[in-house]
Amino acid sequence: MYSKVKISSIIFLLVIIGVLIGASVSIDDEEQTSIKLIELNGNVHLPKAEYYQFANLEDATLYETLTPAIVKDRLEKHPYIQQVDVILNENTLVITIYEKKFEALIMHGNKECLVTEDNIKIPKLPHSEKIDYPIISNPLRAQKVKEFESVLSNSDIVTGLKIISTLKLIDPDLYENLSEIDLREGKDIVLQFSQFNFPIVIGRDNEIDKIMYLDQLVQSLDKKLLLNGLDYIDLRYSKHIYLGKSDENFDGAKGRNS
Repeated sequence: MYSKVKISSIIFLLVIIGVLIGASVSIDDEEQTSIKLIELNGNVHLPKAEYYQFANLEDATLYETLTPAIVKDRLEKHPYIQQVDVILNENTLVITIYEKKFEALIMHGNKECLVTEDNIKIPKLPHSEKIDYPIISNPLRAQKVKEFESVLSNSDIVTGLKIISTLKLIDPDLYENLSEIDLREGKDIVLQFSQFNFPIVIGRDNEIDKIMYLDQLVQSLDKKLLLNGLDYIDLRYSKHIYLGKSDENFDGAKGRNS
């Protein structure tokens, strides 16, 4: 019985060694396949050339010195990239990049940055394309949030993100037309929508409730009035919505009670 167990163990060990040797040979064969051409797919927010430049892939004569792992590692360090898949097909390295998903574009002073769906602040890079996200402008103390850090420490930015997520949830059409949330450095919040040529003032406090009131108001009002007959909508005052015209600024806007 002992000899049978011993023989079985030896056979099992030999099988394992054979598998490992086979895997090693396979890996060596893959590493010996040189890269002569690189194809990159999946880019949305930057031209392919920007990604090639970042990963030092512009000179095709250097491709033979690269491996799929090296290319993958270089690209995954890019601020816009979440994940990279690479497949070596003969001498062609096919790269598929998955960019990070963004929620908003933050503007303060002359600086612009993006916020990911994970609430991380990412620099907006030159040559960026299709950055069609709601703008959160003039948040209070925005400069204290560093790049690649969470924006959740800034209550003003959090308020802007809550407005965006509420609109996305209750009225996708209204969300798609949201152009800007002007936080006015702690003053009354003003919204701009691409479908309306007037501002919507929601003030401060109970912002989510006011967004829901706004959605109900937009659904109930005549479209001609919304498009042509208003200078502003004011939701700053509790249980009141003001529609009308005013020559005064938002710190003292007046109108007729709706």
